[in-house]
Amino acid sequence: MEIGKGITKLKVSHEGNKLTFQYLPFKGTYGDVANVIDKECLKRPTSPETASLVYDAFQNRKGEHESQIIKILNDAWLWEFTGNLYLPKSDEEISNGVILEYNPKIENGKLVMDKNNLIKRLKENDSNVKFVPFGYKIGEQDLIELQKNSYIQARYGKEGAEKIVEIVSRYKKHPYIHSFDSVNQETKRMSTMDWDWRLCNNLGIGGNDLDDGDYGRAFGIIPEDN
Repeated sequence: MEIGKGITKLKVSHEGNKLTFQYLPFKGTYGDVANVIDKECLKRPTSPETASLVYDAFQNRKGEHESQIIKILNDAWLWEFTGNLYLPKSDEEISNGVILEYNPKIENGKLVMDKNNLIKRLKENDSNVKFVPFGYKIGEQDLIELQKNSYIQARYGKEGAEKIVEIVSRYKKHPYIHSFDSVNQETKRMSTMDWDWRLCNNLGIGGNDLDDGDYGRAFGIIPEDN
């Protein structure tokens, strides 16, 4: 992780390039944090981008800024601005699974995900929208299960999923995926990452938590032309 001068900037490697996160993090509900990030003319971090930030932090756990990122995972959670739209089983072509959308709309502090529009974008091969059928394992995972988990692969992308697996591989306890294996109605949730002391004291990947309390954090991304 490179530390820039002036406004503290955290530069991390991401998909063959560099991402620059602004330090300090913003705090609050996902709606509040998204609003502040937008007002600061920064970008909201998606799941793959958050994975790169956390991965770099774990390369130098005792570093001043890196240790603070890990402390957030211990004490609260990081918002990943990836929306989850869970769909019930039906006769429709896209059903019985979850649609993932990077940087979904947030209006009046609430997540907005339009199924018909998202399905249209799926058919157009929009790289910011993905569908994962139910059947992926939720709950506690061993390393092999995590590597093969289709939800993790879709949410974080190839590089991000590899980074998540590498972080987890250093620890004896297993990660935990909070998601659904079925739903009875359309259900929207934002994504989170934390150090899940409640269940296994290892990485927790949240995709079904309604709690949008003010313990959430996110680091805005400085656009490349700044």
